[in-house]
Amino acid sequence: MHPESGTSTSPSYVWKPAEKSLSVQLQFDVVDRILLEVMKGFGAVPKRGAEVGGILLGTAERHGDRIVVNVEDYEGVDCDHASGPSFILSEDDRLAFLESMDRWKRGPDRRIYAVGYYRGHTRDGICLAAEDLAILEEVFPEPTAIAMVIKPYATKVSMAGIFFREDGQFKADASHLEFPFRRKELGGGSSGMERLTSAARFGQKRVGEDPRLKYRQAEATADAGFAEVEPAPQFASAPPDAAAPKSKSVRGGWVWIPLSFIFMLLGVVVGFQIALSMRPKQPANPWLEAWDMTLQVKRIGEELTVTWDPLAPAVRNASRGALIIQSRDETRTIDLRGPQLQGGSVIYRGVPDRVIFRLEVYPRDRAVVSEIAEFKKD
Repeated sequence: MHPESGTSTSPSYVWKPAEKSLSVQLQFDVVDRILLEVMKGFGAVPKRGAEVGGILLGTAERHGDRIVVNVEDYEGVDCDHASGPSFILSEDDRLAFLESMDRWKRGPDRRIYAVGYYRGHTRDGICLAAEDLAILEEVFPEPTAIAMVIKPYATKVSMAGIFFREDGQFKADASHLEFPFRRKELGGGSSGMERLTSAARFGQKRVGEDPRLKYRQAEATADAGFAEVEPAPQFASAPPDAAAPKSKSVRGGWVWIPLSFIFMLLGVVVGFQIALSMRPKQPANPWLEAWDMTLQVKRIGEELTVTWDPLAPAVRNASRGALIIQSRDETRTIDLRGPQLQGGSVIYRGVPDRVIFRLEVYPRDRAVVSEIAEFKKD
């Protein structure tokens, strides 16, 4: 039996394996955003990629002999990856996980609460590992708790599986029903996040004095297409003196780069050569330095100022660009040309709980350089 798909008017995908007493309603917005996190981790480490994980938030209710879990949100939990790219928690990570769970315990004052656990999976197959079972037993003892494992792929749609307790135990070796982990394939249509949720396997480094803005990543792609949308009225170019001082507190993401993955399969040397071609002198890290645009976000009152370095090689050599803004409610694209691109800043009116800014510039035909910064309220 195939899972029930959402429709263009439905906000969620229903995971319902045949002859089982549990179904999961997974909101498309959650699919978009978790996939963003998983693919970012996938692009952070060469070859295998790093796994990320966290807490699924929503409601879990019994309807007769059936359990219905509605996943409406999530909270990521940091992992220092002291044991490698797998999502294996150190003692400090474990304590942080427990602190997050304390904030999301079920209670009369909470509309949504912790209903399960999710993890990116860069190992073989789609299954629960011993460390997952340990987390589930310690942190999610409820019989309604679920676990979701997402396996990212470089050149095809990512896949996922959901696990739950049967006779008190999780069936760890395989999910009863695997499904494509992307809104479009689940019947939710296009969201504008698809360009943000394709893997980038190029160099990413973790930086950040500001815990809200943790990562920076530079990518190059052979696909220069992007959807242009008229900017919303709340966006305006910032005057030059409004640009925030540069810092290293930005959070990276990834872009749709199918041909770049072919380059990765052939060797990262080709990617480094592209980066080196933009500078006569080889920097310490050719890839990151050549494509670094220092995209960052700073809150000033009730506005967010988004800035980038107009003297960066990628920006200086580009004739056009775009700033793509993804919030919980909408996706907008601002076309940047000439003085607007070289001005190095844009003002976002308002301060949402979470917003992702992605700067794309086109320094040459069929090539795009992209960098992502994310803002979260404290």
